Amino acid sequence: MTTFAQLGVPRVLDETLVRDGITAAFPIQAAALPDAIAGRDLCGRAPTGSGKTLAFSIPLVLRATRSAPGHPSALVLVPTRELAVQVAAVLRPLADVSARSVAT
Repeated sequence: MTTFAQLGVPRVLDETLVRDGITAAFPIQAAALPDAIAGRDLCGRAPTGSGKTLAFSIPLVLRATRSAPGHPSALVLVPTRELAVQVAAVLRPLADVSARSVAT
């Protein structure tokens, strides 16, 4: 079992994940997070429900800079409104504890 703290996730985000019942990283997260947190480009492919959203959400929240209203510093493109709502639901708790916001 690999914890998020072992992968380099800061304590405040790790505590948020644990509070939400997420205590161990899925394989895609364990493989992707160290490089993504370090700012490296990567491409991950895994089945539905394997943890891809969290694998990109954690580095996104860590690396997104504060921006002026109406000028987002990050953009996530997804093919459907339903998926946008799902991604926002994963991102929002992480963004909240990082003084960031999520708009859909």
